[in-house]
Amino acid sequence: MAPPCKEAADQPSFFLPDELIEDIFARMPASSAQRCRCLSRAWAAALSSRSFTDRHLRLANRRDGSRSRSLFFLPDYHSMTAHTWSPSRPLVAVRRDDDRLRRIAVVTRQCRGLVVLMQLHENYYNGPGSAVRLANYYVCNPSTGQMTALPKGQDAFGLWPLNHDRLGIGYDASIQKHKVVRLYCRGALPPACEVYVLNSTTKHWRPPAGAPDKVMPPGFATDFCSDQSLFAHGYLYWGAQPDRNSYGERVIISFSIRDEVFDILPPPPAVRRLYPCEITELDRRLCLFNNTDSYKRVFDIWVLHDHRAGSWGIHCRIDLDRAPLAGRRLICSYRVFPLDIADGRAERPRGI
Repeated sequence: MAPPCKEAADQPSFFLPDELIEDIFARMPASSAQRCRCLSRAWAAALSSRSFTDRHLRLANRRDGSRSRSLFFLPDYHSMTAHTWSPSRPLVAVRRDDDRLRRIAVVTRQCRGLVVLMQLHENYYNGPGSAVRLANYYVCNPSTGQMTALPKGQDAFGLWPLNHDRLGIGYDASIQKHKVVRLYCRGALPPACEVYVLNSTTKHWRPPAGAPDKVMPPGFATDFCSDQSLFAHGYLYWGAQPDRNSYGERVIISFSIRDEVFDILPPPPAVRRLYPCEITELDRRLCLFNNTDSYKRVFDIWVLHDHRAGSWGIHCRIDLDRAPLAGRRLICSYRVFPLDIADGRAERPRGI
């Protein structure tokens, strides 16, 4: 990048082209690559460019397809013990640390390294009956520690449990910017939506810019339906109930991050009903964790291959009849919540 000083030039050395050095930086952890910006102004500009960001996301997060995946899940929502499962090793119980950041929650899956955090106020609901949800939201890059507060949107209000306030984050490749999408309840009115574009000139939420008949959420993404939103295939996804009174039914809401329109994604043909299925993410694809088996002995994991075609494929099946004693509590559980799917780099299960 910069010409060497005279003393350095007098010493024999090996020359590395800038392209090779940049390729090395692109394979480093994000926090390490960020520190390399201090080398020079030229490197600061190069390592801050969109092209390097895209390259880093492609190379630094690349996984060896030969590694096995592990699924982390909870027997129930308030359980202090999680479980890990993979095709190559039996079901193992793992203690989870529930004391850190008690009033802060990650409400989205990561999108190009960014997540949305929710910080609950001390008085989460402002009075009974017509509660207003009180929370602050932030966009966070966990690798670098950078955090940006989101502006306040329209008030979400209504009777519990319909007084939802759900966010999602996706990346619009057409404008090369992240968008934060917010679904919120409006009492007796249908749920609404607003969009915030990160690093834009306008610093406020706006209505979706899509077709007028498809800018309203086609369901209620309450706390009971959707734990985290996720971005895959160019769409944001939430679990939701189709109307106010269908507490035992579920649909998958999709939102095109480019066109800013909503739709309902059909489930796999073999899945008759989505309650109490859960959605998560696997290799940047939508993943459906099917736990509708009445006896809670078999769990199927489906992966969406093509959003437009609605093409699903079964990734694997968890058979608890073949699991050790750790699986007995899962069989007795009313619901099972998937936490994450990770590659099998560690030889022993990690804490959650």
